[in-house]
Amino acid sequence: MAIGEKLWEGKGKSGPGFIKDISMEGVTSLYTWTAQMKGMGKAMGVDGNLNVTGMSMSPPKGLAWSKSQGMLMTMKGDMAVVKGHDIMKMTMGKNPTAVGIWSFMTMSENLAWLNDTITLVTFEALDPMWTEINVAIWEWK
Repeated sequence: MAIGEKLWEGKGKSGPGFIKDISMEGVTSLYTWTAQMKGMGKAMGVDGNLNVTGMSMSPPKGLAWSKSQGMLMTMKGDMAVVKGHDIMKMTMGKNPTAVGIWSFMTMSENLAWLNDTITLVTFEALDPMWTEINVAIWEWK
């Protein structure tokens, strides 16, 4: 298996977040973020907004994980939903990064190719609190 071509890249901003639970394992929180995405490769011209809601588990130190779901709305009016699983690396003194595996589902004829596409998603926080992020979505071959 190999990473295929880049499908989208964009900049995002986090929205409201909520603490769901605190336990010995860590903090479980709910979060939201949105990003303006620019299509490239197979997704050339498929620009739009990505809105995501997720739940994360952050242990006292080390790696954190999250499950997310969202919706991609294109400028041309097409829509696809997304489900994903992400893992985040937290290193003292550095902005966090994350990687995820996402799948899409759509009824749009223009985006039908997404129904059998698995993607790798990379996240780079531009600050320690994830208020701004760079997002890139790559096809997984």
